[in-house]
Amino acid sequence: MTTIKEIAKLAGVSAAAAYEVLHENAESTVSEETKSKIFQAAETLNYRLTEKQMSSASNNCIHIALAILDDAGGELENPFFIALRKHVEQACLLNNVHIKETIRYENINSTNKMEALDGIIVIGRLQKDDMENLKKVSKNIVFVTDWTADSTADIVSIDLAQMTELVISHLKEMGHERIGYIGTSNWGQTMKEQLEKANLLSEEHIYLTEPYGTEGYRILKEAASNSQLADAYIIQSSVMSLAAIMALREENVKIPEDVSIVSFYDVPEAHYFAPSLTAVHVSSAEIAKIALKLIQEQVIEHRDTPLKVLVPSTLKMRESTSTKQ
Repeated sequence: MTTIKEIAKLAGVSAAAAYEVLHENAESTVSEETKSKIFQAAETLNYRLTEKQMSSASNNCIHIALAILDDAGGELENPFFIALRKHVEQACLLNNVHIKETIRYENINSTNKMEALDGIIVIGRLQKDDMENLKKVSKNIVFVTDWTADSTADIVSIDLAQMTELVISHLKEMGHERIGYIGTSNWGQTMKEQLEKANLLSEEHIYLTEPYGTEGYRILKEAASNSQLADAYIIQSSVMSLAAIMALREENVKIPEDVSIVSFYDVPEAHYFAPSLTAVHVSSAEIAKIALKLIQEQVIEHRDTPLKVLVPSTLKMRESTSTKQ
């Protein structure tokens, strides 16, 4: 059973304020904005609201769908994407935006049966006909991380070119000349272009694969056993990086003395890897805030000019990289 304390914690308010609002205290001095947060938190936790409260909760509230679409072999199970979804949900809760529907590939063909909503925030990557299905719910759409999305929609994405150039530049400065890549093909093309631009492209060290940890393990296990290792590897996710480190250890390859490892998608757990993991950091919280602002502009201000926002990254240098010996 949901408690007042649980609702207060989710809404970021005191238990006393939540109690006043949910018990419809006539003398309550709680602001309308705070009331909305409490009502949304209560609904999220399946707390039974009265008809009056439900009506109050709906006033001035934007109702959206959150689409979680994954056609990249489980990429959205990456801790970065999990954090991104969490930040989108938190940002909605704090800004009077209510997530009424969750759209996945399991139900995307049934969007014609869904209630028409004010907007949609999409995390993931589209497949053929997805846009047509989404527009049955709302014409106001913001794509998060998918820079290949419909050009008529808003997009908030990582700056992939800046990210790859940043990593390659640092590795080059460290004296690494044979740089490998392990990850999906949609990132691989940008990686190859940036490596070629830096005169460091070695096709034999480029592995285009699904973003599973098992692939990171398999690829570097084979490369190490066949003495075909690069000086450094840029690996798409922290999960793949951890598996790759395990494979190298089993083959008595030292990190970073023999091989340096850099991961895209920095996660808090990167500090606890052994060695701690050098990673590219992009703020998932900032991406969520921008996405929410864009959907509010579309719904409230009726902005119809599509915007593309690229969020820059920084490199967090840790123990898994070092100057080439």
